[in-house]
Amino acid sequence: MSQVKAVGRSAPALKYDILTALMVLSAHDGGVDGRLAGRLTLLITARFNWQRGSVATGLREIARLWGVTERTAKREMAALKARGWITVRRAAARGRVTEYGLDLTVVLDATRAHWAAVGPDFVARMGAGAEEAPGNVVPFQTAGAVQAEGHVGTLWPGAAQRLAAADGATYTAWFARLAEAERTATALTLHAPSKFAAQYIQTHLIGRLLAAVSAEDPSVMTVRVVG
Repeated sequence: MSQVKAVGRSAPALKYDILTALMVLSAHDGGVDGRLAGRLTLLITARFNWQRGSVATGLREIARLWGVTERTAKREMAALKARGWITVRRAAARGRVTEYGLDLTVVLDATRAHWAAVGPDFVARMGAGAEEAPGNVVPFQTAGAVQAEGHVGTLWPGAAQRLAAADGATYTAWFARLAEAERTATALTLHAPSKFAAQYIQTHLIGRLLAAVSAEDPSVMTVRVVG
């Protein structure tokens, strides 16, 4: 588990950025993830111990905070755990409530699709955040730093340059860490850093990805992203 300990000179900015990432997911996702993001934001704001990187609040208090029944609160906490957003750091015992940790890497992975709605400055800042909080954030490249090392002479670097020039924020959030995995006469396979990223790109961004690749080599008719 990646423990969140927002301490030191960057602590206030880091706290606001974590909450902003969750709130923008809540605002843009009308489904279960959006609802859970809103409730987790409230729980963090009201009860999260930033020094310990955890929250130790009983189910009854969580239910009251969210304005739901204890049964609903239990179900929602289970959903947060199933997504990996929170983990149990210390199980409940007699006279002691469960202590939960926040896995920032997983949370940010879930919110990344909506970072651009906050602005390119936020996207860039979240990428740079890895230097401020080692171990908490998966490092991202900036829009201007297209990584071609190890792929000189291959198709992907040129397509990556096109994507970065067209939309720097989306490139930084989603395309910067793709790597060329396999190339055939008419197809290109790219490797993403996670299954979540691969699925998201394949579902929502494959059109612009294929357009950039085809602009580099019109013979490529198919692009596949795997995690």
